[in-house]
Amino acid sequence: MAQHQEHADERDTGVPDFWPEALEIVKNAPIGLFATTQGRQPHVRPVTPAYVGLNAYVLTAAGTPKLKQVRSNELVELLHWTVDFRHLNLAGVARVTEDPELISEVAPHFPYEVDDFFGPDIRAPALIEIVLRRISITTFNDIIANKRPRIWRATS
Repeated sequence: MAQHQEHADERDTGVPDFWPEALEIVKNAPIGLFATTQGRQPHVRPVTPAYVGLNAYVLTAAGTPKLKQVRSNELVELLHWTVDFRHLNLAGVARVTEDPELISEVAPHFPYEVDDFFGPDIRAPALIEIVLRRISITTFNDIIANKRPRIWRATS
């Protein structure tokens, strides 16, 4: 893996060197903002994703507008930020699945009990799987100091 330099992008197909800090941000700010588009109109809503490897997962009720939006434009973004103004941006390619096996496999990774939220029949929800292609972290102090974010991009 390439070593991170303050003003350079890190490019590697492996895990970013700052991934533990990214997961700490998610732990401290589990509710993220999920951006999709419909036509030329962006849509942003709060979600509580799960992270498994370099994939993010959003569980939602079947038939919600975000599913139609993801199906029409697979490029999405998530944003988490903490009270100390650390910003974690995660951009990727999304797909929708209602595969009960994958939902069951991912369910333990959510910061809530899936059955409590969706009921005992976890086949009802749909799962948005996001393969992360770009991850960046910045802080308010970095912005003030005109420092660039730490960035990781997948190479393929």
